[in-house]
Amino acid sequence: MEESRIFQSALSNFATDVACGGAIRHLTDIGYTLDQIVARLDYPVSREKAQRIMMDYLYQSRVLLREEPSDALFEAQTQFVQEQDAYGRRTLRKVSADHGSQNNMTGTTDLTVLSHRKKEAETGNFLWKEVIYDAGRDGKLTELLYRKCEEKEKRWHYMSCDYDLFGNDLMGQGGEPPQFGLNNRQREYLAGIRWEKPVLYHRLDQRMREILGKLYEAGVYSGVCFFMERREKIIILPKSH
Repeated sequence: MEESRIFQSALSNFATDVACGGAIRHLTDIGYTLDQIVARLDYPVSREKAQRIMMDYLYQSRVLLREEPSDALFEAQTQFVQEQDAYGRRTLRKVSADHGSQNNMTGTTDLTVLSHRKKEAETGNFLWKEVIYDAGRDGKLTELLYRKCEEKEKRWHYMSCDYDLFGNDLMGQGGEPPQFGLNNRQREYLAGIRWEKPVLYHRLDQRMREILGKLYEAGVYSGVCFFMERREKIIILPKSH
């Protein structure tokens, strides 16, 4: 009986993914919240199943991380690509692709960011530069984060999200949550994420920079922002009023 239930659940999940998984991933990519995704789907799908697909994709695309950002983000992804010659003969070629880059590497000398990161790890020269945010020295937090994120490829910047805040206070555990200055779209986006660990790490995109700024101004955010290319952590302590 238990095996039958598991099989039926797996079959149902597979059918849902085939029917609307691509649409859910696409809408997630362009910034839709979970509730907006469910409302736009032609295929009838529960919020729970849509959230499962969305969460899997957020981890797969590294918008969300379960562990603190590290050099693993820069590891090459080995793939096999099919090629066809002028005579129609097909072969498979092994390709090492720098994750998050448009550049593929075959047997050529690796001069990418990836190679430098790997060399640093191998030689033990990797060090984080840790800085505590100081408004008097650094200026407004949102403006500082904007400058940092515009300097390099945006996808490698992250912020820590504690469950106590994002999974409890913002999600309405125990009653209506405080507003903390967030608008409906921002609260709806956060409510669609399953905050399954004490700390998750979210890519520091424009939406999350705005959310972080509002939570900081409300005096409820403390955490760390990671800027991988710069090897820099900015430690943010609660704002005192």
